[in-house]
Amino acid sequence: MKTRRILGLTVVIVAIGVAIALHSSADSTAKPGDVNEARIMSDAATGNNWLVNGRTNDSKHFSPLKQINDQNAGNLGLAWYLDYDGAMGIVSEPIVVDGVIYVSAPLSKIYAVEASTGKLLWKYDPQIRLDQALNGSYSARTNGGVAVWNGRVYVGTGDCRLIAIDAATAKKIWEATVCEPLQTGITGAPRVAKGKILMGYNGSDDGVRGALAAYDSETGKEVWRFWTVPGDPSKGFETKELEMASKTWFGEGSWKIGGGDVWHAITYDDATGLVIFGTAGADVGYGEMTGVKITGEKLFSQCIIAVKADTGEYVWHFQTGTEGVHSENNQIMMADVTINGEKRHVAMTAPKNGFFYILDAKTGSLLSAKPLVKTTWATSYDPQTGRPVLIPASQGGGRQWTVHNWWPMSYSSLTGLVYIPSTDRRSDTKTAVEAGEAGEGLFGRLIAWDPIAETARWSVEEQISVNGGVLSTAGNLVFQGQGTGEFAAYAADTGKKLWSIQTKSAIDSTPVTFSVNSEQYVITSVGWGSGSRLFAPARTMATPESKRGPNRLYAFKLDGKVPFPAPHIEVPPVPKPPEQKVSEEIIGKGEKLYVSFYCEGCHSPFIDGSGAWVEDGAIPDLRYAPPEVHKDWYGIVLGGSHWSKGMPGLADPPKFAFPKAHMTVAEADAVHAYVIDQAWKAYKNEQEAAYSRHEKK
Repeated sequence: MKTRRILGLTVVIVAIGVAIALHSSADSTAKPGDVNEARIMSDAATGNNWLVNGRTNDSKHFSPLKQINDQNAGNLGLAWYLDYDGAMGIVSEPIVVDGVIYVSAPLSKIYAVEASTGKLLWKYDPQIRLDQALNGSYSARTNGGVAVWNGRVYVGTGDCRLIAIDAATAKKIWEATVCEPLQTGITGAPRVAKGKILMGYNGSDDGVRGALAAYDSETGKEVWRFWTVPGDPSKGFETKELEMASKTWFGEGSWKIGGGDVWHAITYDDATGLVIFGTAGADVGYGEMTGVKITGEKLFSQCIIAVKADTGEYVWHFQTGTEGVHSENNQIMMADVTINGEKRHVAMTAPKNGFFYILDAKTGSLLSAKPLVKTTWATSYDPQTGRPVLIPASQGGGRQWTVHNWWPMSYSSLTGLVYIPSTDRRSDTKTAVEAGEAGEGLFGRLIAWDPIAETARWSVEEQISVNGGVLSTAGNLVFQGQGTGEFAAYAADTGKKLWSIQTKSAIDSTPVTFSVNSEQYVITSVGWGSGSRLFAPARTMATPESKRGPNRLYAFKLDGKVPFPAPHIEVPPVPKPPEQKVSEEIIGKGEKLYVSFYCEGCHSPFIDGSGAWVEDGAIPDLRYAPPEVHKDWYGIVLGGSHWSKGMPGLADPPKFAFPKAHMTVAEADAVHAYVIDQAWKAYKNEQEAAYSRHEKK
């Protein structure tokens, strides 16, 4: 009897132990990065993680967490922070899985960070080559994020690779070539659909033929590829849809223009099984350089396209641009809304052209389109034809400037509002076209858009025109970072600012939120970044101080006690340039060559560049060039001595980017004269400002 009791007790103890082990196993993941379709669905209601880009497959950038809310947001404090390497700021949206943050940085580096403490767990560097394509050198300077799936982390690189690494060890498992590294590179984040990794790439401005490709997540084998514009007709068309699209391109050799790249806007709609993605335009700038002239609709550029996730088979498209009006398509959100008393499953998007569109998710039919602010190219859409009502050129129409760029918006089903980071212009500044080109009179606006009423419920004016992505939560909060360095929380229903902190670093990333150990965190990366930093005026993206702030990842929680590490910002002076005596004619010629040789595409307009000689992954402002650079001008500009850092030798440049151009010594001298002239202007302006401040004292 005693033996039986002992055996019986042993069985009970073992059973209890097994039950505890199983319960513990059920409450924890089997491995790091354990993301699958079932987990995405189950986590949608809890919001503990941020498993995919947009948090859920519908890309709403909305969290059901409400521990942090409109009543206590003022108690937010710093929980921890982590410094990133390099001089280029961060634009990526973090992925958070079971207490680990996976975030990418320029040069396609990946950081794995403990979400509750900020401890760096590992870092992966894919060792990007910068000496293959000019566009690849540009693309490598920014990275939109990672995807995490089934224990692996996926990242696209500036030299056209898609890489899978182990989420626990950062060991590379496989890599695939997505695009031609002698032409372009990848800037966006991969997406996941039915176990396939979806990846596009950059290049519409440079004659690159766009595509979206799907890869087997386990093996890296390409499963399907949807080309977005026709290729060489002499080689035949990959699909009947491309043959149809070819009939919308007019002009000898028009196919050489390429275009329609899929660099960012990719959404998997699990309700329909469709991948719905957006394409960029087919840029005429490359045509002007090569002598190719094109007209027509140029399908499938400037389009929203839906394909079957399993096969890549075409289902529908909707074009948001028109001939002469450039539109680039950004984030696409899926939602169930009631329109005219009928519940509809829709795709909602706000391209660069300034309109907000609602499309039927199954068919692509236009349900509504309304301008977010007063636009310069169209007043409305004809519901019968689905075509815009254009503003005549005689009234200043026919051109378009960016109203909503790629920075993600957010949709809250609780308020029924879409929160959109946008650019607006003041009505008292010149004409719309002039304001758009010069960047003057432009400012930022966070718009709370009612997609059903087709009107703004509220909006917040922001100091400069380019600001970060948006997060909304069930706590009746909207979070956004700005180019000024401010990170703020607003009431989602009214737009009232409830909390903010000045980070002193321009913010170009997207905040996310999650819960660890029953505490809700909000995190954001800071630091002046994005591809726009390379080619657009700095004053539209950052202040003189915020563009010099550190690159960091900040985590906030209620009653966080970590002292905020307010950085000391020093704006570097312009070094005295070398003396020169050249004619205005030579300087003017150098300015034109600076454009025709794509110098401005990376070294930003001299009138307002990055404001420092900064390398370490960034691209320096040539006005701040040290003496040794001026001394070695021929070696750098003509000979390619810095090609390993991404600066090609223009005497014999990469053929794809420069099919005809070869810079001569005389042309290099003219560009150098222009650079020195701009440096002197900046130097003298700085000296005059310093003198003026001294006189006032």
